[in-house]
Amino acid sequence: MAVTQGEPKVDAEDAEAIAAYDVALRDFAIELNRLHIAYGAPPYAAIAKASVRPKLTKAGINEALSGKRLPSVDSLLELVRVISSSLPPAPDASTPRGQRELLDAWRARWREVKFTQRRAQMPWRRLRDTAREIRDEALRDAEAIRAAAYEEAEQIVSEARRMADELRKTVSDEAWGTTEVAEAEDQWTWDTTALANALQAHLRRSVPVPASSEPAPSEDGAPFWFAVAKPSPVFSLRGGAQPIAELVPGVWYLAVGQLGPGLIVQTDSTKIPGGREGLLLDLVGIQRGRY
Repeated sequence: MAVTQGEPKVDAEDAEAIAAYDVALRDFAIELNRLHIAYGAPPYAAIAKASVRPKLTKAGINEALSGKRLPSVDSLLELVRVISSSLPPAPDASTPRGQRELLDAWRARWREVKFTQRRAQMPWRRLRDTAREIRDEALRDAEAIRAAAYEEAEQIVSEARRMADELRKTVSDEAWGTTEVAEAEDQWTWDTTALANALQAHLRRSVPVPASSEPAPSEDGAPFWFAVAKPSPVFSLRGGAQPIAELVPGVWYLAVGQLGPGLIVQTDSTKIPGGREGLLLDLVGIQRGRY
């Protein structure tokens, strides 16, 4: 018998033996049902109660008549005896003549089916072994696939974490480049003044700021209009490393106060969500107007 992945492959001889037994058992059950019906189809319970040796059961009677299983020869003969017990007994024999001939006929029929059953035993065994091997191989393949998928998933997660760490380090070291910001970034809630001071210190180190380029706040703290010379990011007053808006040249913006070295700006043109105030830290080249 060949072993291949998928459906078990049965040799021709094995298939023939298995099919022959199936046909023989089916025909056997059909004839046994004919006998049962010919004698009035007595109930299974009545047959079991009338049986002597061996004692029959309703389950066993059902298996024999449905063709699920070949009964033993003794059980079969007792079943036939009980079903046909209405035949008149012979005057010179303890067993009715007609019943004795009937039992002999069923004994011969049982022998024929038993022979086909034995021929099919080894093919059935090889078929079960083949099916078991295919099942076990499929389970091993499935386990190997699952393990490989789990390992690949672990690698993907590990690589994603590594890339995220590198990106975070790049943003912290290259984009901001300050120890002050890195320390503030470790806090759940940033201190706005510390963030402003850290970012402004970085801007001053990276871009020279002319003494006259930073507008002084008005003496009375009144708001004033201003414009920027280049695109300038605006940060949230609640903290955060990412800008929330950008000021562009050619537009007048309103400064409503000062926080540390930065200006608190508020205008619809800043694209700040909800018109909230933001912090402008890069004051290089801004042009101040009048309120």
